[in-house]
Amino acid sequence: MKVTINRAKAHSLMSKVFCSMMIAIAIVSFESCDSPKSKGEKLGQEYCECQKEYVEAQEKAYQEFLAKFDSYSFKTRSDARQKWQDLQDETTRKFEERKGQIEDKIKKAQSEFPTDVSNLLDPKILQKYAKNPQKYLKEFEKNQKKASEFNDGLRNAANQCVESPIIPDYSAIDKKIATITPAQPDVQSLKNGLQGRRITEPANGYFGQGWSWQINSPEEIKEVKIEKAEKSGDDYALDVHLILQRGESAKYEANVKIICVLKPENDDWTVDFIETKDIQIAKTGRYDNCITTEQTKNWGSTYLTFTNSCDVNLIIGGEITSDGVEWTKFSQSVSANNTGSHSVGNIKEYRINFIERW
Repeated sequence: MKVTINRAKAHSLMSKVFCSMMIAIAIVSFESCDSPKSKGEKLGQEYCECQKEYVEAQEKAYQEFLAKFDSYSFKTRSDARQKWQDLQDETTRKFEERKGQIEDKIKKAQSEFPTDVSNLLDPKILQKYAKNPQKYLKEFEKNQKKASEFNDGLRNAANQCVESPIIPDYSAIDKKIATITPAQPDVQSLKNGLQGRRITEPANGYFGQGWSWQINSPEEIKEVKIEKAEKSGDDYALDVHLILQRGESAKYEANVKIICVLKPENDDWTVDFIETKDIQIAKTGRYDNCITTEQTKNWGSTYLTFTNSCDVNLIIGGEITSDGVEWTKFSQSVSANNTGSHSVGNIKEYRINFIERW
């Protein structure tokens, strides 16, 4: 009997221990299992922390760029701007990566209580619904409630983000970059700056006063030779020799003075204006044998008649004089296999300086 009582006591004691353990396990399980609202709040706080770190990283990059600016030894303003852009891009890349990880966590958490009505079209869901509509609808309503709690927690936590610190005024970077003085304007920058500009023939030119060549694209500038460069303050004066050509037509040689200026809003020298010294067709000598010239007089005037024996359009450039001292330039175009006449008045002499394709 005594043994039986001891066994009963032992059994009772074990039952109490077992019950205590189950209660403890239940409490631990309850505490470790976050509610939808708390899950949303934690992810919202994590998102806030991500934003805070991003702002701090931006400020750090800003301070680092200003502190190390002189040690970078930038040669051009565009190099400085590219370095600053690289620092910004790196902070943004890290932020986007971290943000993407948090968004993945949010999606995963939301998948635990699906509420998308489009899921009803899934054959498996339809089959589940058909077996027990009431149970499924009840489960769907529970998911809706959980989703609402999760979204409320997420939204409330995100709305309570600590106000981002003020980003430093980036104009300080612009001022720093403006202290960089670029080297002498290079050939490519001159080509780009001359686009849309006109090179006007000076008085006593071959084509008549006011004639000009408009540069429609940098590709029309075949050669650029900077013969002289002089810097004065924020201006650069360049004596430049240009070779111009459009399509298959003749090449032109031009000597111009280009004035470049350095403006705070620009990262490099900018063409301000150009002064044409001279422009003329580049002589090749390829078409010299295509033209024969005949001089005739009629009613006190002298005519120069040009016969083109080649099958390309040509331009003839020459000079005339009535006293043998002052020479006046002229030009005359002649179509392929055709003739053209030029009235030159009462002249003493003439000379042909070039015959080129037109």
